[in-house]
Amino acid sequence: MQKLFLFLSILFLLTSCGGDDDICLNSDSTPSLKLKFRNNIDQQVRLDSLYVDVDYGNNTYKNILTRANADSVMIPLRIDDSPYTDVRIRLRKRGAVSSIRISYDKKSIYVSPACGFKINFENLKADLLQSDPVQSILSNHTSLTDESKVNFYLRF
Repeated sequence: MQKLFLFLSILFLLTSCGGDDDICLNSDSTPSLKLKFRNNIDQQVRLDSLYVDVDYGNNTYKNILTRANADSVMIPLRIDDSPYTDVRIRLRKRGAVSSIRISYDKKSIYVSPACGFKINFENLKADLLQSDPVQSILSNHTSLTDESKVNFYLRF
């Protein structure tokens, strides 16, 4: 009797989790903003060090990235009621800071029972509030529905 109960339990576990909506894949979640770096003659460059801080509310900046030899960065945007995300970029730990405000319109989309809703961003716009070390921003793709396209190029 115990063997029958064990067999039926295992069979139930194997068949109960077989639906496509049980697992949320990474492509089904809210995408991050993709930035790439260029020099003053429009060639893509790798930065020997990079520090990225983001304000996710309360005017408190959180360091989300410290990386050496970076050619791009993925930045999660705010998903609360704010229409913008403020980003600070430095090349040295105690170096000059560039301030960038990314503004956007949000659109919620239902994905599945496992994932729930995701947010896509439209009408992306980047304003350079403080320009050292970033000299300018070049817009490339103004909607953010997945992480495959570069949204902005930062010129150093």
